[in-house]
Amino acid sequence: MKKSIFIFGAIIVAAILFYPQATTGKLTGSPGGKTGSPADGLDCMECHAALSTSTTISNITSNIPSSGYVPGDIYNITAVHNGGGFGDPKGFEITCEENTSNTKTGAIFITNSNATQFTNNGSAVTHTAAGNSLSTWSFDWQAPVVGTGDITFYGAFIEAGYPIGANTGDFYSSTTLSASEFLATEIIETSNYHLKEILKITDILGRETKTIKNEPLFYIYDDGTVEKKIIIE
Repeated sequence: MKKSIFIFGAIIVAAILFYPQATTGKLTGSPGGKTGSPADGLDCMECHAALSTSTTISNITSNIPSSGYVPGDIYNITAVHNGGGFGDPKGFEITCEENTSNTKTGAIFITNSNATQFTNNGSAVTHTAAGNSLSTWSFDWQAPVVGTGDITFYGAFIEAGYPIGANTGDFYSSTTLSASEFLATEIIETSNYHLKEILKITDILGRETKTIKNEPLFYIYDDGTVEKKIIIE
């Protein structure tokens, strides 16, 4: 009897010691740097053994207009995971990089702290423990400074497989969303209108004179026109 109790106790201790603690961290959010972006280099499969991968069951949407983002403006970004695994738990990580040198760009604002949080030193957003039962997450993003150019959002999504919590047999998907910087086109209007100037003033005999009141005078302009005027006092 004592031997059985000892063996059972040893099994419990071993289970505690060798339980995959990293799983807990992923249930409460990505550790960061796992979006698969050029700067991150890694994705969810760094920690998860995926049963399948896809680029079609998840997507990133925004209210950035087709004409491009306006530097300094704030836009809403939404991440959607359409399933493919066994349901909950599931999670994501999204970051944004400019396309020229693949550096992090823009500023992320958490709009629902119950479902989302910062990761990777504030350069990315991920789910929370309460948010891993959702399939849609949103946050705000402030566009970078003028001259940044084209940018891309990179998203990595993971959905639990079976057995739950084992980090094996999971379902991985990735997606991107790109946007250009809005470039205002300067429109320069030209006009043929010319403010004519007086070349000289003459009297009715053609003699050049200055303005004289109560007498008819001829005003000759630089555009070739002549006007007859009488300034009455």
